[in-house]
Amino acid sequence: MIEGRALILNIKQTRKKLTDMGAVFKGNYVFKDIIFTPKKTNYNLSEEFLRVRVYAINNWSTKKAVLVQKQIEFKKTEKIDNIILKKEFDTEQEAIDFITAKLGTEFERSLEYEREGWQYDFGKHRTFVEDIKGYKPSIEIEANSEEELETLFDKIGIIEKIHTSIPEIMRGI
Repeated sequence: MIEGRALILNIKQTRKKLTDMGAVFKGNYVFKDIIFTPKKTNYNLSEEFLRVRVYAINNWSTKKAVLVQKQIEFKKTEKIDNIILKKEFDTEQEAIDFITAKLGTEFERSLEYEREGWQYDFGKHRTFVEDIKGYKPSIEIEANSEEELETLFDKIGIIEKIHTSIPEIMRGI
């Protein structure tokens, strides 16, 4: 499975377009991402990052806080994630305490931002329309191939593809 993200013109119009195309609305979500960066300088968040995602509203069977460390590879259209560490916690503080105890010498809290999103299933694809606070509306699609991803982007109508991680974009804002 590969992922791709692109900017869209309008959340409401994109959600309607997905429904018109036969996508099934699965639910909405709201969360805060807290990004930790290595204490070394010149670190690119489009290559690797450590994140605590804290859910306020959630469709998925996860605990309230999810810690993920991932490496990312961007190709033409798609993004491939390699999950190094994933651990769930009942509270945001438990996740922060874990980082402090286990990774505190390597990482420091760097930035945080919030997202509101709407998940749709479109055949075998999952699609996420998102309002990332302080940024632009976007859509993320999970597909089996780059060709499927391109086809869906074309059908939905996007402004431009994003080839940088959201944490790296948000760090620059």
